[in-house]
Amino acid sequence: MEFDVKKIFFPSVGVNLVFNINTDFPISKSSIIYDADFKDQTITIAQPSIPVTPNTPFEQLHLTTLVYINQHRIRIGIRCKPIRFINNYPIANGTPVKAVVVQYRLPAIETNIRSAFRLPMTGSRYGVKGKIIHHNQEYRTPGDFKIKDISFSGLGLIILEKKGQHPPPLSARKAGTKMIMGLALVDRDQPGAIKTVSVQIQIARINMNYSELHTLIGLKITNITREDEEVLNQFIHTAQIEELKRISKKG
Repeated sequence: MEFDVKKIFFPSVGVNLVFNINTDFPISKSSIIYDADFKDQTITIAQPSIPVTPNTPFEQLHLTTLVYINQHRIRIGIRCKPIRFINNYPIANGTPVKAVVVQYRLPAIETNIRSAFRLPMTGSRYGVKGKIIHHNQEYRTPGDFKIKDISFSGLGLIILEKKGQHPPPLSARKAGTKMIMGLALVDRDQPGAIKTVSVQIQIARINMNYSELHTLIGLKITNITREDEEVLNQFIHTAQIEELKRISKKG
């Protein structure tokens, strides 16, 4: 299938700059398109919150975005390279912001970067509440754990260790333990949850030395319905773009 870049990568579209997309550890940086010159095949985007510099190392670089095609949400990407870094780019309201100009190369292709996104839960308009069930025992936020961050493929949990706590905290579970988790996706500007999704999870790693009083647990999402996956993908993508807009206004 051929994709028309002009109908996908145009000003105001939320995008992700993805480094080394075909590796096991891709890195994604959220941004917004400010301008596009399809004749010269250049696109001007907002400088990500973690800046891209001339010294940023990478083997591959793709500019990607989510689109609906035949009622299915897919991610489209184009190979690119940064060619100019602008410190005072004037946006519509006249405010100077930092920007990056990338030169792209056709064709645009469908891409998959499930593991690249990680949305922090601190200082954001968007949040996630959770409930974990294991052997008829329930663990809930915020009393039993707090959600540190969430991605398309997993979550990070922080647990406050309390001596003599009963029942045993989640950190007493072993790596590899499989559980069921319900997630309530929250927009703090709106009452109630936007959506709730159910996922099957597995403990991927446990860091008992995260801090003196806290344990960090990494969870891997092992099963999720297609409908819930689309809901979660949309929630994370929307939250990333909203956070970038907030940072741009502050700058």
